[in-house]
Amino acid sequence: MARHASASLPTSAPDLVGPTSILDWPTTFTPTRRARGTRALSHARLEIDLHPEVVREPALPLLRQMETLLREREVVEIGDLLRLTAGLLHGLASLGFQRVDHWEVAPGGWLPLPEPAHEQLSEPVGHLLRALKSDAWKKISGAREFAVRLSGTAPYRADATIRRIHRERSPSATLELRGRLTSRDVRDVVDALAERLPVVRSRVGAFAYA
Repeated sequence: MARHASASLPTSAPDLVGPTSILDWPTTFTPTRRARGTRALSHARLEIDLHPEVVREPALPLLRQMETLLREREVVEIGDLLRLTAGLLHGLASLGFQRVDHWEVAPGGWLPLPEPAHEQLSEPVGHLLRALKSDAWKKISGAREFAVRLSGTAPYRADATIRRIHRERSPSATLELRGRLTSRDVRDVVDALAERLPVVRSRVGAFAYA
């Protein structure tokens, strides 16, 4: 049975770099030295600050399709929210998170789940494109947040929320990883998102050992 090792938690969650990096968790915060990055976690929450200037000319074909569709829709208010959501979905899909288990917008509520597809043919960004072409667009058009739960080949799931720019505030994302993972897995997720999103800063807001 999984055990929450609260006694070994630091007073504040470690950052992604520096003397208390996530890559040092197993040796920094436990009395017994272990191989770096191998101690299992049951949960990690990432808090990500994003730059307000979103990349306008994405190199990936699916994201270029997104740009074309946004221009056709003449999106102004939520264009950046959808661009950021697409980048997040593509980054997580590159790590095997191909299945959309739940997604919703606020305000607006739940969106219809994508039609089942073979995992090798499944792409969450493609599901988002189809949603934008369907009646689900009516819910998305006024959204300030986009939340999605993804799963796939990894033994943990990802719950992500993207928040769009509001007045002087920059966009941000929260990513909850739950299941069985290591600090190395967390680092891989951060790297995948940084390749596709304008990440300013990432920090670990909370975590728990398995």
